Amino acid sequence: MYDLVVLGGGSAGYSAAMTALKFKKKVCIIEKGPFGGLCILKGCMPSKTLIHSARINEIIKKSKTFGINVEGKVSIDTDKIIERKNRIIKGFADYRKGVVESKDIGLIYGKAEFISKNEIKVNNKIVKGKNILISTGSKEFIPEIPGLKETGYITSDEALELKKLPKSIAVLGAGPVGIELGYYFSGLGVKTTIIQRGEQILSNNDYDCAKELENALKNKGIQIYTNTSIKSISKDKKISFSHNNKEKEITVDEILVAFGRNPNLTGLNIEKASIKIEKGVIKSNNYLQTNIKNIYIAGDSSANLAVVNVAVEEGRVAAINMFSKKKEKINYNLFPMAVFSHPELAWIGIQEKEAKEKNLNVKIGKFYFKDLGKAECLDETDGFIKFVVDKKNNRILGVSIVGHEASDLIHEAIPLLYYKATLNDLKKMPHLHPTFGEIYSYLVDEMTWKPINVKFVDLCIKSKNWQKNAMIGVKNTKVVIQI
Repeated sequence: MYDLVVLGGGSAGYSAAMTALKFKKKVCIIEKGPFGGLCILKGCMPSKTLIHSARINEIIKKSKTFGINVEGKVSIDTDKIIERKNRIIKGFADYRKGVVESKDIGLIYGKAEFISKNEIKVNNKIVKGKNILISTGSKEFIPEIPGLKETGYITSDEALELKKLPKSIAVLGAGPVGIELGYYFSGLGVKTTIIQRGEQILSNNDYDCAKELENALKNKGIQIYTNTSIKSISKDKKISFSHNNKEKEITVDEILVAFGRNPNLTGLNIEKASIKIEKGVIKSNNYLQTNIKNIYIAGDSSANLAVVNVAVEEGRVAAINMFSKKKEKINYNLFPMAVFSHPELAWIGIQEKEAKEKNLNVKIGKFYFKDLGKAECLDETDGFIKFVVDKKNNRILGVSIVGHEASDLIHEAIPLLYYKATLNDLKKMPHLHPTFGEIYSYLVDEMTWKPINVKFVDLCIKSKNWQKNAMIGVKNTKVVIQI
């Protein structure tokens, strides 16, 4: 009997297995194949590799802005783009598989299903485990839309493999996947339309952040419709939908369905282990433990926060809670998130909309990239940085960034939230000039600026020691004198 049987060898399962080894436990991973998980094979890594090719094409198109003339027609070799992606992804997957095979970990390929709370059936054999981790990932959500199945469509899985690009594409859904792939296709010259049911793209984010990104994408030529309802899709890929209560129709060469993903629990026979499930989601406590004491869940299958950095941490924490007396919980507010279009959108902690929903006493600050020197030099002036700050103690509760390299810039905010830093703490931290990172210092200067008291200045000038008094009075105060 194994100490831990892991169902799924993706990021969560891999992390849990490696953590269990540190406790000198006997581990087995059951993987339906191929080995690697969503992030490596069909998610983070392949999509960002392709998106960078689109970004390179975008930079070349605007090269004249920087005094660089590219002679002749720029061509796109999609075969090489996909081949490069496949080569990189194979390297990632092979490395992870190699690590597992080099360790004392059992690796079984096949479809797993529960027989009992301690038994898993795979390839007509029974694998027993004292503890079991469900880390089977997620699957695409395909809604019932009249004509969609008959017409045909692609998901993100197929989009990442297209060597022949369509002339036009409709992206149904404007979550992170829809936005990223919409940018990718548009960046390679495909006429791209994004159709979103809600009133904004990225419905889980603050409206102003989503709108800023939407406007930037529209300026790149992407057509975006929000507040829509798709009525039907015909076999010639004609999409009929309402937009702001007006009927519209568009015909495209390809349709990409990007309505998000759901936990992949298909075929696990969860009921055999008496695991509680509600609306397609397995219930778990703060320690990632299901209602069955020895069965845990982690990664996208948990539906807590479907991003790979969370999956890795959930796998680690689940294994610790199995084998350590000291239990751990996860603070999901400390995980940064990002949408990797251009410009990017990244955020961490509490967003403004959440603060309003919870009636938190906060103040909001913004500083725009157009007012940042480095952004002007690089012609990357779209976007802004935004703070959500506790009014009582000036503690920074959340940071959102729309703009160039937002996914990297957000990392400065992680220690700010982790150590419960205030605006005054941040104000003491020096920043290099000229950089994009110094946008933090500009915003904190604005949010801590104190307007000068005109009556106080007048009193100082009339007194004998007016210079000394004025200097004391304006300490920590920004004063602008115009002559």
